[in-house]
Amino acid sequence: MAAAAASSGVAFQMVRVCVPATTANMGPGFDALGMALDLWNEVTLEQSSSFSVFIEGEGADTLPRDHTNLVVRAAALAFARAGVNMPPLRFICKNEIPFGGGMGSSSAAIIGGLVAAFAIMGRELAVRDREEMLQYAAELEGHVDNISACLYGGLQIGLHTGERWRTTTATPAPGLQCVVFTPDSKMATHEARALLAANVSRGDAVFNLARSALLVHALTTGNFGDLAEATRDALHQPARSKAMPILGPAIEAAMLAGAKGCFLSGAGSSILALTDGARGDPRLQSATERKDRAVAAAMTQVATRLGCPGTIRILAPSTKGAYIAATRGQPAAPVSSIRYRSTRGAALVSFEQAVMDGLAPDGGLYVPEKVPTVDMATLARWKHLSFPELSLEIMSLFISAEEVPRAILGSLLRTSYASFSSVAVTPLVKLESTTGGPAIAMLELFHGPTFAFKDVALQFLGNLFEHFLMQRQANNQPHTITVLGATSGDTGGAAIHGLRGKKNVSVYILHPFRRVSKLQEAQMTSVLDGNIHNVAVEGTFDDCQALVKDLFNDAEFRAQHSLAAINSINWARILAQIVYYFSAYFQWVQSGHRLGDPVVFSVPTGNFGDALAGYYARQMGLPIAKIIVATNANDILHRFISLDDYTAHTVKPTLAPAMDITVPSNFERYLFHLLGNDPAKLSDVMQSIKSNTLARFPAETMARVREIFASSAATDDDIATTVTQFEAEYKYRLCPHTACGIFALRAPSNAALGPAICLATAHPAKFLDTLEGVPATSVPPVPLALRGLLQLPRRCVLAPNKAEFIRNMLDNDARSSPLVRIRPSREAAVPTFTLLAGALFGGLVAVLFLRGSAHGVGK
Repeated sequence: MAAAAASSGVAFQMVRVCVPATTANMGPGFDALGMALDLWNEVTLEQSSSFSVFIEGEGADTLPRDHTNLVVRAAALAFARAGVNMPPLRFICKNEIPFGGGMGSSSAAIIGGLVAAFAIMGRELAVRDREEMLQYAAELEGHVDNISACLYGGLQIGLHTGERWRTTTATPAPGLQCVVFTPDSKMATHEARALLAANVSRGDAVFNLARSALLVHALTTGNFGDLAEATRDALHQPARSKAMPILGPAIEAAMLAGAKGCFLSGAGSSILALTDGARGDPRLQSATERKDRAVAAAMTQVATRLGCPGTIRILAPSTKGAYIAATRGQPAAPVSSIRYRSTRGAALVSFEQAVMDGLAPDGGLYVPEKVPTVDMATLARWKHLSFPELSLEIMSLFISAEEVPRAILGSLLRTSYASFSSVAVTPLVKLESTTGGPAIAMLELFHGPTFAFKDVALQFLGNLFEHFLMQRQANNQPHTITVLGATSGDTGGAAIHGLRGKKNVSVYILHPFRRVSKLQEAQMTSVLDGNIHNVAVEGTFDDCQALVKDLFNDAEFRAQHSLAAINSINWARILAQIVYYFSAYFQWVQSGHRLGDPVVFSVPTGNFGDALAGYYARQMGLPIAKIIVATNANDILHRFISLDDYTAHTVKPTLAPAMDITVPSNFERYLFHLLGNDPAKLSDVMQSIKSNTLARFPAETMARVREIFASSAATDDDIATTVTQFEAEYKYRLCPHTACGIFALRAPSNAALGPAICLATAHPAKFLDTLEGVPATSVPPVPLALRGLLQLPRRCVLAPNKAEFIRNMLDNDARSSPLVRIRPSREAAVPTFTLLAGALFGGLVAVLFLRGSAHGVGK
């Protein structure tokens, strides 16, 4: 089969692609605006002895099953552009998008056929400047409003430069829902276009231009109150309403029922109403908090009254565009050429196994068999790449194409970072002093969905899990996992956001009770999706992490539940974080420095994962002069680097709670390399650490440590003073963890190290409660997605610090327990606990009811 595949120009036996529904025009944005929706078609291409087309679902009774089918035509175009004869293929189309309903069914067919064809050939296309696939799709569709949203996801603004098509991506603000009524009667695009006037007046053109701009602003900023005006149209809806008598009454009914805006979707016949207030699974959220069901009922009543039967759907916007869900039968060797080993000496494994295992069976952590290096010429080629493109180049050095083809890896990365609010993903910001002091370069790592640096890795890891599970399902292998993780605050929120609603994934996140910030706790426990389970452990983060490791080290339990890790013990977390060191350096170079000049990084860290990623970047060849390990009062890393003292102390609660860690798990990876990649030596050292009897290292060993690392420890007073002084001088509010990084940069022992970049690890608004009482000149604006979190219903299990309790919880499957929904109480000032006695989870379970402004997790 491998030889046959190669001779046909086809790299895989089978490729499965998922493509989203889209809405276009959106009122005033005629042929220019499109948005992806969470409704999907599935297109599968399989090598076969003969050509055939199978269609299931929407359009099965109407769509052609020959070479005129749009999926087939698009695939044929892809093969033609690649200069390859299209071999006999079986086309399998499973359609959920209504055919001929103005929801992008034709665009989904075109994009599905193109993506599947290029994927089955193993081909890559330029998307940054040339947007090659977009040009091919436009050849068949004629305009890009639907196809760009289908291809890239999110909200797309398309235009033609006179030479080619291009698009810009925007991300709709959270909370938006789309109520779509699709009449049973269809309206073909050519019929809808025939209703339009050949020319429009200047007044009508200006009317639509102004509202198109207002529409984009309202959707991306969350100013949904502007949508009623922004979705008005003077160009196409007035003409098309003559052929659709229901259009005007349906829009009026939707608006009266609470819709923010309403319009004809694409050329029709679907009518789409925008509502707000959505959060979590719609089956779990009270109808009084959101208007989508009321709007759906109002539109249905109008349709019934006017004798216009149809289907009503409630959908969410999708930031994800077309993606490759699975491949099968690649002709490459089954053994990956890039392998991973355990720090404790277990056998070499593939990247997939390292990711899905998380923790090695022998209790060690996975590291690459060999750390790749890059030269200055490679850095020069990479310096202008976008973040997803740079991620692809770096990760391809650690992930073999036999395991994850570049086309699939690139698709995963583009999807992972599409929801970030900055185009740069991790922008480098230059801060000027107002008192004549030095400028500060700040790497902002908080532009992801949960406003913390963990998003960079966990958005990718969530999509990676999903890819591997779908791949296993396609190959008839076990394809469910239970994600078990511990968090000191930000990892939990980022992991939950990245994994909520994922098929075949259950998530259990342990956090230390009353040792995370209010907003961190709310970000986790207000997610009520059925696959998400939050557990507040009566202990410290170190206790949570120990519980996770205990369960992973139980081989029978681990296999029974297919445990997977999301903590930075998972190598994929470290790999994703390596990228932003390169990105920061290239942005620093572009700000006026010379490529090759070294730079210092100040890294706030508790579990050593972020600092370790910088270490790997340096080992690869990135010109890093020094990595400053910036800790809080839990200073085990600082004491090791400065004093060769790695004795464990009791955890101290601090103003920087995410760094309240005294057992930094990722330090094992660095010690493994420090000890010459010798698992026997490392095992002896780890046993000494466990018994708190670690002897001091030889002077030459510590000299090698200090050649790479410097360090600092900030007390709570240091953090508070740094926040106040820095804001006064730079007009920039720091989160308490980032304040540790700035304090470290200003320490006398580090001040002379040279030009530096400080990692800003989280948005300061997440820690307003922990810094309450710290003098400040202003309060940082709270991002839209964080507003109102403290007033939302929450669900959380309060657990003792016992592995057996967590074990029983997973054995009895928390998904089968009754869902507890709590209405927040405005009067509540303290947390209320309700104890559910009985045999639930094999013992006494305390369900924590967090209400209103109640903290429940503060000091």
